[in-house]
Amino acid sequence: MDPLSHVIFGRTLLALDRRRRLGAGSVLACVLGALAPDVDVVFIVRGWDVYLRVHEIGTHSVVGSLAVAAGAAGIAFVVCATTVTPCEGRARYTSLVRAASIGALSHLAFDLLSGATLTLGWPLYDGRLSIPLVAMADPWLVGLCGAGAAALWIGRRNMAGVARAVVLTIGVFLALKGALMASAVSHWTDTRGPEAIVHRAVEAEWGSLTEWHVFERTPLVLRKWRVHARGGAAVTIFTVPLPPEPPLVTASRSLDTVRNFLRVHELGFAIASPIENGETEVLWSDVRYCRSNSECGLWFGGAFDRDGRPVMQIVRVGGWQQRRPVEP
Repeated sequence: MDPLSHVIFGRTLLALDRRRRLGAGSVLACVLGALAPDVDVVFIVRGWDVYLRVHEIGTHSVVGSLAVAAGAAGIAFVVCATTVTPCEGRARYTSLVRAASIGALSHLAFDLLSGATLTLGWPLYDGRLSIPLVAMADPWLVGLCGAGAAALWIGRRNMAGVARAVVLTIGVFLALKGALMASAVSHWTDTRGPEAIVHRAVEAEWGSLTEWHVFERTPLVLRKWRVHARGGAAVTIFTVPLPPEPPLVTASRSLDTVRNFLRVHELGFAIASPIENGETEVLWSDVRYCRSNSECGLWFGGAFDRDGRPVMQIVRVGGWQQRRPVEP
């Protein structure tokens, strides 16, 4: 979810504390905590493949989010100790940790409901979870959060009551989306053939109340479907055949870019293409990043020389490319 919605939702949950028992600086700590899990964006410098692998664990696990919340509380404590304006009194670190934890855990909840796949139990449990009720930065949910922020400001004399109404409204909206998603996915179940499913994923269509995409992997193909809660058969958008792997595709699995990619992507496929100097580029993507079986926003892989030796690792994000040497 977008940063503003994270901040607003965390602040709304904090406002449920009518007696303001968390005390001075709690609002600042909650806001910082709501943003803190995304500190893992620093890994983009090392590579988008590294970032995407780390993003599902680390700061986006329960333990990791509480750890960065403690750091956010520390920042709030220092701010409160050096200037009175944002804190309005003497802050207690333990209370700031609780406020920042509310923000950080609300961040995980919103990410899950927006279709992110997270390993909440890391490092103790590797199970992955996603609840794709809405799309990332979905305008309906962003709009509700924005309206909620305005309501909190207007009704600040009864902030706890307003906060309850905002949380209830968001909860009803998400429950409705859950019912619509179940209806939409049932049309995919009724339409698809008898092939065995190796993996399935669901994502909400951005800006739509009733449309989702279903991605499936069978032993022979990858497919992207469009489904509607309002009825009708599921529609296949595109299919990617999965033929036996050529030797270079198999060799590419040893690259760090590909290993990081495959660690968190079950719907991946590879394309090998000749490039200059007799080299061959082998790039992997996931059908969730693609509009067709060759038009994808993210690619991970590398280049091989004419003798099949890797010479460079490559990550492409739209028109931007990261290159790094092959690890010895």
